[in-house]
Amino acid sequence: MNQKITKRFLETDTNILIEGCRRNELQSQQRLYRLFYPDMIKICFRYASDADGAGTIYNNAMLKVFKHIGNYAEEGKFTGWVKTIVINCCIDHCKQKNAFRESVPWFPEEETGLRPEALDRISGKEIQQIIRTLPGATATVFNMYVYEGFTHKQIGEVLGISDGTSKWHLSEARKQLRQRIEQLSNNELKINAAG
Repeated sequence: MNQKITKRFLETDTNILIEGCRRNELQSQQRLYRLFYPDMIKICFRYASDADGAGTIYNNAMLKVFKHIGNYAEEGKFTGWVKTIVINCCIDHCKQKNAFRESVPWFPEEETGLRPEALDRISGKEIQQIIRTLPGATATVFNMYVYEGFTHKQIGEVLGISDGTSKWHLSEARKQLRQRIEQLSNNELKINAAG
C-alpha cells in the first residue's frame, strides 16, 4: 500500500476513533488505547521501576485522554497531544514517589567521556535497565532532560527545584551511567577473554 494512502487511512481511522471517544463509545476507547499502547508504554517504562508502575501510568494517562478528549482542538497532531498527557502523568508519578530536595548544590564538573568501545558492547535495552537503577529523582531529571527535551529551567518549574539542583541530578545521572556502562563493558571483556 502506498505510504500516502496508508497515512491518510490512519489519520481518517484516528479521527473516527476520536469522534467515537467523544461520544464515550467503549469500542473506540479500547481501539485508541491499543493504538497508542506500543509507543506510549515505552515512555512510561522510562519513569517507572517496573511493568506494574508503567501500566498504572499508562492507564492513568489514557483515562485523562478520554476525560479531556473533548478539549482536543485538532490544532496539531493528536499523537503529540496524547504524548504530552502521558509525559505529564509520568512526571506526576515520579513527584509522588520521589522527594525532590532543594538543598542539592551544583558545581560544574569536568565531563569525562566514555570510551567509544564501551558502548559497542552494550545494547539499548541494557542502557534502559541501567537508567532504571538510578535514584528516582535523578532518573526523572535525566529522562526529562535527555528524552523529553526539557530545559533545566522547565524541569525546575515542573518539579519545584532550582536550575542548579536539576543540573546536579543530570550530572549525577551521567556520572553513574558512565560508571555502570564502563563496569558492564569491562565485565563483558573479561567474559570474552576467559571464553
